[in-house]
Amino acid sequence: MLVSLHPSGTKPPLYFIHGLTGIMPLGRFFAESLGAEQPLYAINANGIKGNESSIPDEISVKDMARGYVEEILSTNPSGPIFVAGMCAGALAALEVARELQTRGRELGPVILADPPGVPQGLVHQNQSVDAQDPAVTAQLYRRVRGQLLDHASQSYNDVPFAIHDQQELHTATLAGMSALIAFCRHIPTTFSGGATAILSSRRAATFFHPQMHWANLLPKCQAHVLPYDHTEIFRSGRHHFIRTLKFVLECATDFENRDEGSVGRSSRLTEELAHEFG
Repeated sequence: MLVSLHPSGTKPPLYFIHGLTGIMPLGRFFAESLGAEQPLYAINANGIKGNESSIPDEISVKDMARGYVEEILSTNPSGPIFVAGMCAGALAALEVARELQTRGRELGPVILADPPGVPQGLVHQNQSVDAQDPAVTAQLYRRVRGQLLDHASQSYNDVPFAIHDQQELHTATLAGMSALIAFCRHIPTTFSGGATAILSSRRAATFFHPQMHWANLLPKCQAHVLPYDHTEIFRSGRHHFIRTLKFVLECATDFENRDEGSVGRSSRLTEELAHEFG
């Protein structure tokens, strides 16, 4: 479900894909922080606001991505764009970018907002879980519902449904469960295009480890590391996150030729952040 947060502006639009439980809660904060010239759209899981009353059929991340691409093209059928993904949504963002590339769209680097150290689908236990088992279903339902309520409890977040409406909360929980299961089943493959990761310090060590998965999945990836854990990078650290996101967008305005100057600017930002945080 695409949400138009700030459709006007002179810069290439940014499409930010939801995280593990189906929502992109920082949309309003991002829209206020990125400035009047940055068009911004949030993509929440399809079905997050509807009339579902039962467990939805399992879908794949590639199916999700194809649906999101159609929504993107409905708002911007031509021209350069940015695609970003929050947490596990980075996996969907890579598939969206791959599909857009096959259609000849001009893309900036895919922006990965603190992706999991190990993609969920590469954890072998996730592949053997029976999501239709009533005990598993109940556990997933409690987990997703709790996380949605936790997101909604933060004053700077907004959620795409009425949090006090039990039917809407139920529907959002089911859609979030579907997204979570899709991410846990997804086996990512190498993405040859450009990517930029904004990482919490807790996840950075795994992300950069040469024997771990991301080194092979993203051969053309730059990264910025912020001194927070995964939760706090989007809470107390959200202002530093958005500063880094703005920098990434500014450095990627030339989509075809990312010159050496952008690498130099990236190094300077890293030095500034190191100085700021001691």
